[in-house]
Amino acid sequence: MHGCRQAGFTLVEVVMVMIIIGALSVIAVSKYNRDAFDVAAAAGELVQAIRYAQDKSMTHSGATNYQIEISASGYSVTQGGTAIVHPVTGAAGYSRTWSDIGFSPTATIVFDAYGDPGLATPLSITVSKGADSDTVTVEDVTGFAR
Repeated sequence: MHGCRQAGFTLVEVVMVMIIIGALSVIAVSKYNRDAFDVAAAAGELVQAIRYAQDKSMTHSGATNYQIEISASGYSVTQGGTAIVHPVTGAAGYSRTWSDIGFSPTATIVFDAYGDPGLATPLSITVSKGADSDTVTVEDVTGFAR
């Protein structure tokens, strides 16, 4: 069997690849910031809740308007101050609170049948955790949340 040659990697080559993969994973993990991810997720959830309250007010003309109450630790969507059913889970009450994420300032936004939030100026809500923060803005005339 002089003509058969086995192919493979040497131990040195395998160790070098493992060292390179280890170095790359250390760099990747150090760039991952859990607080920034949590803030972005909470801000996105708040935007969706604001849009839901506005949409429900516009599609239920003549009924009591929907509103969103933003507290220091979360939000609650209600109809005239009365709890509503969560649109996804079906659970009683459409609200969310966090123990480690803050919202500032606290506010109540009441949408009319046209989707107008009744604000004199745009409302900027800061969502923060640790040193990371994001801003959710609700426009004063259109009620658009971003």
